[in-house]
Amino acid sequence: MQRIGALAQLTLREPRQAARTLLAEDVPIPARTAGLLLVAVVSALLASLQVGGKLTELDPFSRFMLASPFRAAVFQWLFLALTVVLVHRVGRAFDGRGSLPDALLVVVWLQLPMLALQILQLVATLLVPPLAGIIGLAGFALFLWLMTSFVAELHGFRSRGMVFLGLVLTALGVGLILGVATVLILGPEAFANV
Repeated sequence: MQRIGALAQLTLREPRQAARTLLAEDVPIPARTAGLLLVAVVSALLASLQVGGKLTELDPFSRFMLASPFRAAVFQWLFLALTVVLVHRVGRAFDGRGSLPDALLVVVWLQLPMLALQILQLVATLLVPPLAGIIGLAGFALFLWLMTSFVAELHGFRSRGMVFLGLVLTALGVGLILGVATVLILGPEAFANV
């Protein structure tokens, strides 16, 4: 636990160095895959708790996903697994050196600070609701910074700016594809009131 705490602090202070330290740990593959499942389940439970009885205020897809904690966990796991594959494949397409197991480790590790922020956001939602939105925005900015730094280190890229641009363009492309697929599956009428 002490080593995990030290690595968590290093992640916030010097993310590239933290990525090097994490990748040198040689975490077994079963632990990495179990970690992906665990963070997906915990994140889904926290999201379900945060939404509470406000499902009707959500868009149709989010309402469908969060109506069941089990379904939310499955979607969260699929999203994280897709992230792992994209971090690996897109990085390798640009001559990166990162492996799929290491991409898995990076994605799992970066979920830990996000889970901590999710808990903080949940508490803020109950006590000081306006603060929850600020925490959400800060968490998103932190995630982008950490993901950029860790992906750059994973693949051996020198420019974090180019990695950030790659992350944004990949996210936009995947978002567009998933959006079109969702409309084709649920039908355009499902989004008529969004």
